[in-house]
Amino acid sequence: MNGGARPPHAVLLRSPGSFAPAAVASVLAKRAGVPVLDRVGCVRQSWGVIAESLPVEEAEDLAAALCAAGQEALCAPTTLLEEVPDPVSATKAELSPEGFDLVSGRENAPPQRLCWSRLAAICAAALEVRQTRMVTETPPGELAARAVRLGLTLATSLPLIKKSATTKRAVETRDRRLVLDLLFLEPSRRVRVDAADFDYSVLGPRMAYGAELNFLALLEDLAGKAASALRGKGTRALLARRPSAESLYESLDDLKREERWLSTLAALRAAP
Repeated sequence: MNGGARPPHAVLLRSPGSFAPAAVASVLAKRAGVPVLDRVGCVRQSWGVIAESLPVEEAEDLAAALCAAGQEALCAPTTLLEEVPDPVSATKAELSPEGFDLVSGRENAPPQRLCWSRLAAICAAALEVRQTRMVTETPPGELAARAVRLGLTLATSLPLIKKSATTKRAVETRDRRLVLDLLFLEPSRRVRVDAADFDYSVLGPRMAYGAELNFLALLEDLAGKAASALRGKGTRALLARRPSAESLYESLDDLKREERWLSTLAALRAAP
């Protein structure tokens, strides 16, 4: 590579709240000469990181096309894409005026303070949890037949016990798991709150009996403490009390891909 060559560039959308997968897919499909539906899936998976490594001229052209389609975009060297660190679980914390004080749980250990000014993004997500269990079913009328046989046995002293004709089948249950990732920069940290495993005493007298209600109250407090932090799709949906489907993510990996985008925007100070 000669001294005048420019490194590969990534293309990112600038506004998380304006992300429209269909509009982005339309731009990409037109450039590739393929149907729009062929691009929608990959756009949803990549979130706002539209391309990771393109020649700079091609990246600039793509960013311009996205802007023309109403999706404000920018180019940045690929090396500036953030890598999201592994999460650190938080089961107890305090919210001070200066920051998120993570309580380690070790006796006499002071809380670790993570300053609000370094909180880059607040990313809450709902995940569908499916479980399968086996249940035993008794055919209709079997309980009545058992009672008749028992009565005859008591009356005649003759054993009339018959093996029950039971069947087993698999039953799937669905539940919702709420998680919250707090993304800090300088240094890079990801603190995770699991709704079912957090001590909500930090809410004081506002603490309710349900974990989901407490989770939403905590989310509102955090959003108020760090008003400049970017908010993920799930965070925006939960704070606005939108339908539950709008805060649903496919997996934790899906959430992590969105977090990579938001962390990069925050590090570049590129979000509007």
